[in-house]
Amino acid sequence: MKKRTLGLALAGLAAVALAIGAAAVAGLQPANLAYTPNSESQMTNIDVARAYAKNYYGAPTAVSGTGATATWNVPLSLDSNYASEAESVAKQGGDWLAARAKVPHRAIVLDVDDTTLTTWNYELYSNWDFNPTTNASFVGLTGTTFTGNLFPATPGMLDLVTKAHDLGYAIFWITGRGDAQHQATIANLQNDVAAGFSDITSVPLSGKTVPEIDAGYQPATAIDTGHGHVTTGTTDFADGLFTKPPVGQYPAYLNKPEFCAAAIAANASCATIPYKSGTRAYIESQGWDIVADFGDQFSDLEGGFADKTFKMPNPNYYLP
Repeated sequence: MKKRTLGLALAGLAAVALAIGAAAVAGLQPANLAYTPNSESQMTNIDVARAYAKNYYGAPTAVSGTGATATWNVPLSLDSNYASEAESVAKQGGDWLAARAKVPHRAIVLDVDDTTLTTWNYELYSNWDFNPTTNASFVGLTGTTFTGNLFPATPGMLDLVTKAHDLGYAIFWITGRGDAQHQATIANLQNDVAAGFSDITSVPLSGKTVPEIDAGYQPATAIDTGHGHVTTGTTDFADGLFTKPPVGQYPAYLNKPEFCAAAIAANASCATIPYKSGTRAYIESQGWDIVADFGDQFSDLEGGFADKTFKMPNPNYYLP
């Protein structure tokens, strides 16, 4: 899953929770993380922000944490303001794709976490405190062992991707999840068998047994991603899901000044915007026209190489 800037999200939860209208990127702007409030009144109390988030997700009485009374395992509410907003963005995206169904070599790009899969259950489980070890339990991979997925499809997005497929669009995913989670991500987006795992039906976690989730998305369009599976040493990925390579293993197409060249030279992690925009540029260099790019973070959408961008709602964390 994406590495997250901890603590920054909660300060903005209230404002997002009140925005019930469609979340297409027009009119929205990235947060100014350098802003320093002059008074408490310019901020949202963190506990109040958590309550607003629960209300927004249709779970006002939800109990966060991992204890016996925790309710992170309750299914995502499809009657919530969150679901309504996500479905509204998906509908806008579907209308845009339908209107451009004759564009040659048309494609869409989608992010994973909180764009096509919703991580609300993990926010409750972790009390909005991201931990890569506990998050791996929801992603479905503990070490090299597949343990089953817990993230449901984002409301409206399964229909959107199916519609795009039926309209002849190529489908690509670009995620900040690392290569080690590549197959587990396919298992969640599609199903266990498609990812090369044995099918399982439930996941035991923190004293609860919850259904294992295969979201049922259409397979991604085959394309050489330029890098291989670091945990098994198999041949290069060619399944249309771009997971993020480890530092030192970035593909050559990212080694350009406008993308990740500086990070590669410094043997450092490439930031999200140059990584994702550079990957979109590579997709287009292979002959595809990215008609729409869907993401829950502005960093999923900035940097060009898409005809139009669609911002999915996510008040839980912020990734510059």
